[in-house]
Amino acid sequence: MYCNAQILEVAQKETSKISPSEGRSFKAALIICVGLFIVGTVALFMSANELPESRLIYVENIQSNNANARVVSCYYNIPDRDNSSALLPNSLHPHLCTHINVAFAPIKDKKIILDDNMIKTIREIVNLKSQNPELKVLLSVGGAGNNNGFSEMVVDHASRKTFIRCIKYILHNYELDGIDLDWEFPVIHNIGGDLAKRERQHFSQLLREIRMEYLRERKNYLLTVAVAAQQVVVDVAYDVDQINLYVDYANIMTYDFHYYTKFTPFTGLNAPLYARQSERFYMATLNINYTVQMYLNKGLDESKLVVGIPTYGHSFTLVNSQNANIESPVSGFGQLGNLGFVNYPDICKFVKSNKVTVNEDLYAKVPYLHYSTEWVSYDTPKSVMEKAQYIKKHNLRGAMIYSLNADDYLGTCAQLSDNIRFPLSESVKNSLLV
Repeated sequence: MYCNAQILEVAQKETSKISPSEGRSFKAALIICVGLFIVGTVALFMSANELPESRLIYVENIQSNNANARVVSCYYNIPDRDNSSALLPNSLHPHLCTHINVAFAPIKDKKIILDDNMIKTIREIVNLKSQNPELKVLLSVGGAGNNNGFSEMVVDHASRKTFIRCIKYILHNYELDGIDLDWEFPVIHNIGGDLAKRERQHFSQLLREIRMEYLRERKNYLLTVAVAAQQVVVDVAYDVDQINLYVDYANIMTYDFHYYTKFTPFTGLNAPLYARQSERFYMATLNINYTVQMYLNKGLDESKLVVGIPTYGHSFTLVNSQNANIESPVSGFGQLGNLGFVNYPDICKFVKSNKVTVNEDLYAKVPYLHYSTEWVSYDTPKSVMEKAQYIKKHNLRGAMIYSLNADDYLGTCAQLSDNIRFPLSESVKNSLLV
């Protein structure tokens, strides 16, 4: 038996201790480095023309489960139960999302590792289905900072087969509706290496083999992926047409377009809907609209394209408090948040306790604020509503929320006249589903 109690051992000490913010910060820096590297050198070793055409056996395009139903896919990070203010499963509203991705389980030795807290969390989230039978619960595997397990697992058919057996065991044993693969990112960590050119194809093969196993078993399980938004990554990491064949839908991580790194020491917007009027060339690609059109042009169906919406912002420390525009020089992360990642309720607290200046870029359709040398790009219920309206206008599959844990689940942002919890997620849901 694969992934039984002995193999799926309690792996608390072995499970990655990378926090969501640390993982995302690592990913952010990685994308910048990769982008700079690829722009100058990718044509030398991996142009699109050099990549072999997929040798995968063609199967009919998979029609996703209830393919016409709009999706609000919410990532829920497994909580630290020692933290008294952590978001626990019993605080989630069962009708807030259509799908909940329990995140993240790492891969070790070609198997998915679950510790006691992960198992308990999965079971508690699945129990929400007693209040909403239509709710779908998936296990998300990987996440930012958990790349190595994927690279080792996809390398050959035997390794992938071991992994797929593990998936089957977990889906059956924990009554899950599907699996979500969040590999950040194929090819990128091995770029220039011998396996780099094949890793992209191996990922497509993995998706095909999982889907074919579902079909053989006559199971209506979901298969979804979380994929990059930046074109410099997409161009080398994915065969989008193959993703389109085998997944139910793809969660596009349309955020972290701008953040502080030593390579990008200036302010910028986390998740702009459109390019700003002054942006040109590469900078004009760093927005949701460009990413959506790029994926559509590469062959991802509208019915499988899910737009990512963040519930966190990015903070910066201005070099000069009098120069607080977009693209102003900064000296580092802001004081708010962890490595510049700021949860929405912390932004609300900051706004309530300081005389901040709030601006909105009329083209990008998102706000930013500053006070003294603190500068923050973030989203509001209004800006995420505009993103939801964009999704409806373009007839896309839906929205992905990252994450419920960073939304205002305690009602910190609420006005005296209301007591709304999860205001960003609620705004998306109400715009898309009501």
